[in-house]
Formats: sequence, C-alpha cells, structure tokens
Amino acid sequence: MRQTPRPRRGSWAASRHPTAVVEIEPPRLSSFPQEREQLEYSSRSLVFASDGARVLRVWGRPERPWILGVEERGTRWRATGYGPGPVETRAALRALFSLDHPIEEFYRKVRDEPVLAGTERKFRGLRLPRDASAYEALFHSILGQQVSVRAASAIKQRLIDATGAHLEADGRIVPRVPAPGEILALGTEGLRANGTSGAKAKSLLALATDENAGRWSPEALDPLGTPELVAALDAAQGVGRWTAENVALRGLGRPDAFVAGDLGVRVALAEYGAVARTADEATARAWGDRHYPGWGSYATLYLWRKWVTDAQARRSFVRPKRDAG
Repeated sequence: MRQTPRPRRGSWAASRHPTAVVEIEPPRLSSFPQEREQLEYSSRSLVFASDGARVLRVWGRPERPWILGVEERGTRWRATGYGPGPVETRAALRALFSLDHPIEEFYRKVRDEPVLAGTERKFRGLRLPRDASAYEALFHSILGQQVSVRAASAIKQRLIDATGAHLEADGRIVPRVPAPGEILALGTEGLRANGTSGAKAKSLLALATDENAGRWSPEALDPLGTPELVAALDAAQGVGRWTAENVALRGLGRPDAFVAGDLGVRVALAEYGAVARTADEATARAWGDRHYPGWGSYATLYLWRKWVTDAQARRSFVRPKRDAG
C-alpha cells in the first residue's frame, strides 16, 4: 500500500469532498491493524491507498464508483464517503472488512485443529477483506491466472494507467479497477499492448460485456448459494473453479468457499503435514470440509497468512494452469 500522489491532469473524479462521515463500534473480534497489514500481503494492494492514518479505497458498482476512507479513532472506526450518504457509507465499511461474520465460530474450530491452532491469537480479528464487486474480483482473478502476484500487479498497473482509472478526493488520487466500458474501449489490441495474453484479453472483454448485461450484479448473484454461485462463475469465459472460488471469497464475501485448488493453500497444507502435495484436489477439499464446514474462506485466508508469515521469502507463485479458461 503506497502513499497517494497528488492529482494528475485527466484523473477521473466522482465527488472530491466528503458527503458522509460515520463512526461505528466494530465487533470485539476485529482489528484494523490486522486488516491493514493484510493489504500489504494482498494482490489487491494496488487499488488501496494510504492517506496518513486512513486507508482509501474505491467502492461501489463499476459504473458508479466512489471513494471510501477508513481510519481507527480510539475504539471506534470512522468511515468517510465521497459520493454516497451515511447509510451506504456505513454498509460499505461493514462489507469491506466483513464485520458481520461471527468469526468466533471459526475460532472455535481453529482451536480444535492442529494446522491453524494458534492463528486465532496471532492474527486475532483478521476478517475477509472484500472486493467492491464480483466484477472487480473477476478482473483481479483473471489477471492472476498462471502468473506471479508481481507480474499480475504490473499488468493491472498498466491497465489502470492506460484507462486513467483513478478517483480523486481531498486532493488525493486513489486507483480503481477499469470499468467495463473502459475495458471494451481498449479492445483486444489495447489489452494486448498492455501486457495481457490473447486468452486473457478475450476473458476480460467477455467479463466487461457480461457485467454490462447484468450477469454479475448483486441482484443476479446474491440469491445463489455458494455451490450454485461457484458453478455459475465457472461457466463463464476464462473462469475455472479456482477463479470462481476466489470470487466467492473476495467478491461476495462468502465465508464458506475453501479454495482447495490454490497453489498456496496446497503448499501450506503439505508443509504443515495435513495433505500431501501429491494428493488430488478432492482430498484437500475434504480436509477443509471436515475441519472448517461453513468457514472454508477463513481457513483459506488464515492458511495464506500463516504460510506467508512463516516463509517471508515466498512472495509470488505460479497459479494452476487449468484455470486459464
């Protein structure tokens, strides 16, 4: 997460000044420092910005983005919205950090399972950090297929720069994911010129078209159970099960999506003596279902965090090739 620069000419701006400021008393099991530190590990750090004590992040639907600022004020968290009213600003804060998940239930399971036992103390209060939309989560996941986090971040930065995908608030610039119309305007040639493969360019164009048609709207996806949601995503251009489960976890904040095919998860399970690397994905999934029913997303998050914390040298890895679409 980087300090935000001053505005540049041509920056796309919504409301540049606060339209709502709200404060909440966060759940007992929550930690703003843990969430902020998680952003440093995350492939999403590119679209967060820092303004002193505040974290700034673009929120809202792709066609109506706005900036959300969050900071800790003593025992309370303050959220500032640049565009919406207080109701939407408060809801965005709760969604961004999954504050409505009763993670004490997950911690009870952690204490009874040897691989993650102790992480409920080490990462106390860490919750799923969400993307603003399924569209945004799909954008990140498609570009993250088969390449390292570093390589994916470089391509995202080029696409952000090529489309001028930024918002401005209080004299600060906050990057955002390019909107569907901006992706379509680049076309295949523009996407390829900014580092995407031909297959990923095709997938991004399909993603933008589907988003404009309402395929990935909350109205279409929220009524689906997680298995149905994963199946619906898996059927899309360029989306395999790994991508679909990541989108369920990050894009919709589902707590029960164990990403059994993720390479980082498989390495962690093998290193901690739970599931051998030679075992098939079904065996890894059975481990998650057995120990963390209903909390697979948190098992995934805490495995990721434990593995990265225990092995600082492992900063990037290749994604499974079967998700190329």
